Amino acid sequence: MSYKKRAVIVGPYRKHNFGDDLVGGIIAKHLQRSGHDVSIPLLGKENAKWLGIDHADRYGRLIEQADTVVVGGGGILSDTSGPNPGMSFLEPIARSALNGKLAEKKTFVTSVGAGPWILESSKFMTLIVTMMADKIGVRDDESYKHLRSLGVNTSKVVQGADLALLTSDYLEFEPVLQDKIGLQFDIWSFRDVLNNPEADNIRETVRSYAASNSANVALVGNTARNSQIHGPGTEDCELLNYEHLQRFLPRLAGLKAMFTSHLHLAIVAHSQRIPCFSLYVREKTKRFYDQIGHPERAIDLSTATVSDFKKLIEMAEEAEWTEQDEATLLSLQKQSRTLLEFVK
Repeated sequence: MSYKKRAVIVGPYRKHNFGDDLVGGIIAKHLQRSGHDVSIPLLGKENAKWLGIDHADRYGRLIEQADTVVVGGGGILSDTSGPNPGMSFLEPIARSALNGKLAEKKTFVTSVGAGPWILESSKFMTLIVTMMADKIGVRDDESYKHLRSLGVNTSKVVQGADLALLTSDYLEFEPVLQDKIGLQFDIWSFRDVLNNPEADNIRETVRSYAASNSANVALVGNTARNSQIHGPGTEDCELLNYEHLQRFLPRLAGLKAMFTSHLHLAIVAHSQRIPCFSLYVREKTKRFYDQIGHPERAIDLSTATVSDFKKLIEMAEEAEWTEQDEATLLSLQKQSRTLLEFVK
């Protein structure tokens, strides 16, 4: 009987966050196609079952038993990727990469955002991860520049685009079409953007828009929790919360437009040819809108005004997919594939 290769994917999967789970699933499907048995420690049981991978609620001896260790994806080579500046998944990720290399496993990092960093310890752990990796795939030019500024050996760094752009290439689902705008505005854990004196007024304007257009709005959540603008006045809005990929993706892919403060909802919307717009909470989201040729559709929430939201939502109501959008998507998907080609 022929030997079956084993791979373990390391990342912030204990969060049960849509974007992280999605990218992990795409990496898993790629590894399956190249003949690996795959596990993603801490990924939910429903997702593991749908992806056809081994479920694991802890790391145990998985790295020791694996042939290949893959770190990805998300903004995990950073300490500003979580809700609070300084919050980081770098420590367990660095430890896993180190364990993989010490056990002489092939170790890859891919589809990650790198930098900026607040803490010196984060810079150090990023260097550990990059030193242990055989190859590193970053999803944008700024991440490449951040790694170069740290002194990382860029000869093993590949620049591409986020793997979530390949959602339909690797995951099978049928969109549930509906003539609604997806509205996601869960920002209240991001303390730095709340310094904006307009933050409360913007929140109330978003809530008012949802209440006045409840038949045409779906309140979208990156996790299983209800939207932070769900409540009095918005009870009639459809709730589209993330619990597992098989249920969430078809409904997300059926929207006519997406307004969000977060990155991967925008990326997946674009991958499904859905116009997307953002009052963003992190710079990595702005980078994506620059990539797709629509910088005007992304405004920094830390300095945004009520007028900015009104401008973006009016654009979302009228937006249509264009030939230029299609050309840009196909180009970016080609770049995304470069971040999978070396993972084997």
